[in-house]
Amino acid sequence: MTDADLLLVDGRVLTMDPARPYATGVAVRGGEIVHVGDTSGWSAGEVVDLRGRVVLPGINDSHLHACAYGLTRPPFCLDVALGSIAEVRERVAAAVRAAGPGEWVRGIGWNPGYLAEGRMPSKTDLDDVAPHHPVLLQDFSGHTTWANSAALRLAGLPDGDGLLHHGDQDLVQRLVPPPQGGLARVLREVVAELNRAGITSFTEPGLGPGGGAAFAGGMGPGVLSAYAELARAGELTARVSVLGLPSPMSGASVADTEAYLARLPDDLDGVDERLVRLLGVKVFADGIPPSETAWMREAYPSGGHGSLCTHGGTDAERVAELDEILRLVHVAGLQAGVHVVGSRGIDAVVDALAALSREYPRADPRHYVIHGQFASKQALATLGELGYGINLQPVLQHVESGTTREMFGAAAAEREWPARSAIDAGVLTACSSDAPVTAPDWRAGVAALVARDGEGVSLREALSAYTIAGARQDFAEGWKGTLTTGKVADLCVSAATADEDVTAAPVDLTVFGGGIVWSRS
Repeated sequence: MTDADLLLVDGRVLTMDPARPYATGVAVRGGEIVHVGDTSGWSAGEVVDLRGRVVLPGINDSHLHACAYGLTRPPFCLDVALGSIAEVRERVAAAVRAAGPGEWVRGIGWNPGYLAEGRMPSKTDLDDVAPHHPVLLQDFSGHTTWANSAALRLAGLPDGDGLLHHGDQDLVQRLVPPPQGGLARVLREVVAELNRAGITSFTEPGLGPGGGAAFAGGMGPGVLSAYAELARAGELTARVSVLGLPSPMSGASVADTEAYLARLPDDLDGVDERLVRLLGVKVFADGIPPSETAWMREAYPSGGHGSLCTHGGTDAERVAELDEILRLVHVAGLQAGVHVVGSRGIDAVVDALAALSREYPRADPRHYVIHGQFASKQALATLGELGYGINLQPVLQHVESGTTREMFGAAAAEREWPARSAIDAGVLTACSSDAPVTAPDWRAGVAALVARDGEGVSLREALSAYTIAGARQDFAEGWKGTLTTGKVADLCVSAATADEDVTAAPVDLTVFGGGIVWSRS
């Protein structure tokens, strides 16, 4: 009889390991997987009878603003993902009635494409229901803030329509007081929620001085310290990869990048790198189509094309600034995760990455494009040749497809978020939620990937995008991402008993580092 700490028996184990795709059981000892297969002859202090249920590697949401997500949920924030300005007004009015004198009212989720009034909101829509309480409502993407006059006055911005875009949001966001209990409290609650969804790894894609005012501090440098605090206390039940954020959403600069790289944060000194690790740098290269700030080859309905959001007065100057920012990150030996959405912006980023690989050869840097919504086949081919990646958000594709169709036509909507094309081009294709932009529910992402025409993928490929692909993005495929002997014992047990049902079934059990951190029973 061979001893284990934890034994999972009589299940359908999807290992995501091509060498052994399926098994019936898993044995865990000392936080690692010590056996995959027939568990007869094994004993354990704790035995879980799977009763035919599906087991997956712990889910890796490879682009998830966890702290920002926590700060955009009750009790810290209102849900204003509503169908009209009138409904938002009603919700804000109710919050004002419950608030103390002068207390801030925060919300997130409104989408200009779904407002029944068919127009953009303004400060006047909020002023009569909140004349004395500052109100700050971020849109679903986090790229636009709708504020009332009270908030604008506090920020020294008495004029304007109440809509602040990209980095300008910081002028109001920085005034929001910190949450009671601090950021560590927020992270404890968020990680517990992620564990309930089967998530055991995620990427915090942008923490640093550039995010100090974003999401009420949810992307600021203090978040890294909060993760370190939890890790040292043994309270962190997820593995966190971090991209540093030298510059805000708009205005990425060489100067910010140089300053950040000259003094990288030391918050993680002594922290287990398998718990929290600073892998690279987040760069905002352009914006998003709904605000016409993604740099497109195609014209927007207004006639413009957007632009890069790096420093510079002309397209050429902004491209040169982007090139130098990426060069600095590359030669520093760090990974670059580049937010870029527009067709022309993606080409500029890919051209810069290709030039760096020629001029400054480096072994396996694994740079990647974040979102890459309008990536061309040529851009994907180049990323594949370089061994680089793309990080896609399938649920966001479902949400934005109507907007794309209205702006650029049906053909553009068919081609956007190109999961099939990326995989076929050999691009490392990881998928994620981008929470709080969409909910951190990998099941919805897998379902969206499989159901899509044209750019859809198989169920196996979709599950890989949320497991082993995320591990590869993290440079961690040697020790996580599949259910293989010797890897960390991070597992997700679905209530489903057939592979195709995992997108509808709840998560029954989550194991992190060999210990059960969530059980539905």
